[in-house]
Amino acid sequence: MPQVFGPPASPLTKGTIVDEVLNLTLRAAVHDRLDYLDTLVGKADELSKSRLADTVITQLTSAWRELLAAHEPDEHGRCPACSAPRLFGRSRCTVWRTAHSCLIADTAGRSRSGRHHFRRRGQTP
Repeated sequence: MPQVFGPPASPLTKGTIVDEVLNLTLRAAVHDRLDYLDTLVGKADELSKSRLADTVITQLTSAWRELLAAHEPDEHGRCPACSAPRLFGRSRCTVWRTAHSCLIADTAGRSRSGRHHFRRRGQTP
């Protein structure tokens, strides 16, 4: 019988290890999917991009809505996921800030592309 050093693993420790492995696997799968979509957007033909947009835009808007619902402020204006109950005042929810940055605030910057993308607005060639 092999000798095992240290205390025997408790069910909590085993569950924690399993949770960590599952979380790592989940994150890797999400990052892989995002990398795949980036590759398709960069290299696919226009018909493939159009078909991709038909499915992925719906998936992404549904995902954003579900994520934002989980971070909907309570009656005191606090995000239940981001605000620790022991803290007074409001914590700024990073999910809502990121959503605003990605979906609202940065749209003007993303619409500029091509050779004039890095030129300041109002600057003439």
